[in-house]
Amino acid sequence: MKEPRQFPWSSESELLVWSARTRVTEELRADISSRVQKPLDWGLMLDLAAYHGVLPLLYRNLSTICPSLVPGDTLTKLRQKTQACALLNRSLAQELGNLCDAFAARCVPVVPIKGATLALSAYGDLTLRDFSDLDLLIPESAIGAAQAVLFAQGYERKDPSSNPTEAEHDEGPYHVFIKTRSLVRVDLQWVMAHQHFAFQLDRPEFWAHRSPVMLGSSTVQVLAPEELLILLCVHGSKHAWEQLKWVCDVAELLRSHPDLDWERIFANATAWRCQRLIHIGLALAHRVLDAPIPESVCARYSTDADVRMLSERMPASLLASPRNGVSEEQAAAFYLTLKDTWWERCRFGLVLCRDGSSVVENPPSWFSRGRGLMRLAHLVRPCQRAVRNLVPSSIRGVINRWVEHGG
Repeated sequence: MKEPRQFPWSSESELLVWSARTRVTEELRADISSRVQKPLDWGLMLDLAAYHGVLPLLYRNLSTICPSLVPGDTLTKLRQKTQACALLNRSLAQELGNLCDAFAARCVPVVPIKGATLALSAYGDLTLRDFSDLDLLIPESAIGAAQAVLFAQGYERKDPSSNPTEAEHDEGPYHVFIKTRSLVRVDLQWVMAHQHFAFQLDRPEFWAHRSPVMLGSSTVQVLAPEELLILLCVHGSKHAWEQLKWVCDVAELLRSHPDLDWERIFANATAWRCQRLIHIGLALAHRVLDAPIPESVCARYSTDADVRMLSERMPASLLASPRNGVSEEQAAAFYLTLKDTWWERCRFGLVLCRDGSSVVENPPSWFSRGRGLMRLAHLVRPCQRAVRNLVPSSIRGVINRWVEHGG
């Protein structure tokens, strides 16, 4: 029997979680049918499903399991939104196939990540995962060549300064392109970045381990499931697992690939210093969506109190009391908590103190290291002022790089 959550979901959130999967057990089918017959805020259900990117899964399961029990207007809205999503997905998938052919013709290496290829390889159905753009992994050395391919295909470079609201979300050294006279957006990526967060994507292992996926009439090379699992866990952690669809991505990948090479996964995760980010992704997929995980893998993180505590608090907006959750605004505290070693936590704490991060003076209630970070800040600030006044800028740059990267 599954243990109860310390921080429970609302009734609408629980129904959403039960429905946000491609495989539903008989027990869950009965739970869904029973819950649908109780009072629910269906407007909230639709809003939650849209925000969390799981409308297609919700519609598929409700329309299959208990269509006569769902209010007619709600089911109609769900169907319409799902059909619109399916049309967009097919259009984007066709464009992705064309782009991959164009990159191949110019001998520019590229790997689609997330989006259409993830829908096919993890969900087994192009229409079951919500996505709205095309993310392409490229070598950093091929940026110029990749841009030339996109320009030849009718794309223009997006200027982030043209829309300050969107610019806030275009974090990191990405190159964003928009196709003229269309809404298709392409993100060229070689690093995954956020405020106080960076993870290198242009790694030999990503290029060495790839597998083919059929995208229409095109064969596209995508990340092998082992490397894709790492990417999905790091990506979800980058955003503090704010959306349920990112948990679904991990869960569906685990369901569709039961024979993963876990030794390779954890060897890479250790080398890339993201082992506990993998742990939180696996813990969430298992606790929230019942993803199948080998006992030997569960044993790696089951005794980690931080992972257990955080997995109870995400996604925050699904909790009956969202204030108990971990929000993306608190991501810096989340990153510090899940650094792999105490030394990395200390060094990251120095970065947060140096930069005046809000979590230093106003730490979240769940952040057990908040008080220690505040004490560290009181020690660091006088030193910071002395260094600023006495040490040449060139040497300060070396110190900053050492603090941020360990060398």
